[in-house]
Amino acid sequence: MSENIDRDQFIRHCEGVIKSIKDIISAKIITTPEGKISEIHVIAGSKRNPKQIVRDIESALIATLGSEIDHKKISVAQVNSDNESIFDVRLKIDSIGVKNFKYNFETTVTLSDHNGNIYEGNARGPVSNYGRLRTAAEATLSAIQQYLGESFALSLEDIITFKIGGREAVGVLITMLIEGSEEHFLGSAIIKLDRVESTVAAVLNAVNRKISFLIKENTV
Repeated sequence: MSENIDRDQFIRHCEGVIKSIKDIISAKIITTPEGKISEIHVIAGSKRNPKQIVRDIESALIATLGSEIDHKKISVAQVNSDNESIFDVRLKIDSIGVKNFKYNFETTVTLSDHNGNIYEGNARGPVSNYGRLRTAAEATLSAIQQYLGESFALSLEDIITFKIGGREAVGVLITMLIEGSEEHFLGSAIIKLDRVESTVAAVLNAVNRKISFLIKENTV
């Protein structure tokens, strides 16, 4: 546990170093299960060439890590000056509705963005423990898809429940199709009182970190 905490603290430190670079608004580092940096996503202002921003990031991380980072791992999304203060566009749970039928279970999930706009998704599946979780996940993806529009495609690859630290949790694997290439995202949430709500939270945990960058990259 101590090793994981130290690793997380170091990654947060690296993100802070990146955010201290001129014109960078936000930075997020994605790591592999082994703790190695796999992706660096940055939102920056539009005043400087993105190649120069990438070079600055490489230089800063060389000084911090003592080794080079492949520039292909660095993604820079630039926003116009009028929109630079708006970079956290993560979706949040607004409401969750469920309906039980004789053989089916229906879930309606509504999400809200930073402007208060509402996006609703629906899904129906079999009345079983697994069916309920999968239906909740698919309804959440339907709502997210409304927000993203047709530029990106989302699908649920798998959903499981597991034990960790004496607690039960739900995990999801989401596939996102972006310009013909696939990206995969894992998300999880501790199951508290409501398994359906925890499933919605797990899906958002999987994709929310990417949403801000997707929207900015698509609008720049």
